[in-house]
Amino acid sequence: MKIIIIAAVAKNRVIGKAGKMPWHISEDLKRFKRLTMGHTLLMGRRTYESIGKPLEGRRNVVLSSRPLSGVESYISLAEVLKNLASEEKIFVIGGGEIYRQILPLADEMHLTLIDREVEGDTYFPEYEHLIGTTFAVKNADKRDGYTFVDYVRIVSRAAQS
Repeated sequence: MKIIIIAAVAKNRVIGKAGKMPWHISEDLKRFKRLTMGHTLLMGRRTYESIGKPLEGRRNVVLSSRPLSGVESYISLAEVLKNLASEEKIFVIGGGEIYRQILPLADEMHLTLIDREVEGDTYFPEYEHLIGTTFAVKNADKRDGYTFVDYVRIVSRAAQS
């Protein structure tokens, strides 16, 4: 199972404000769909509620402290990993707390780095200290106002323990 983080992150690490993304970048949304289609998505309850419905063409899984009706949900990360062990790829799509929990386990990160600071109330965890030691840049595609950056793990999870 490959664990992949996918997120759009402002310069000040903001990823959300009042349950919404504080920007609209159509190329980012297209990239998100292209990368995640046909795969499993893992998200927190607030992220699921902000989307409002399961995303089509993907297995939607929610991590929540209480079971949810109408969607596949689990109450612990250990339970998620056990039940999704046979999946080829799991894309973690937010929010901030889920990203924080999964970062030590991630094999890849597909980040859209927004070239500005924005106001918000949800943050992506600090990861910059891991670049060059745990993760390496696999690809970077600079656009107008943002950059798509793909990171790949260079140190095995077992070696980090």
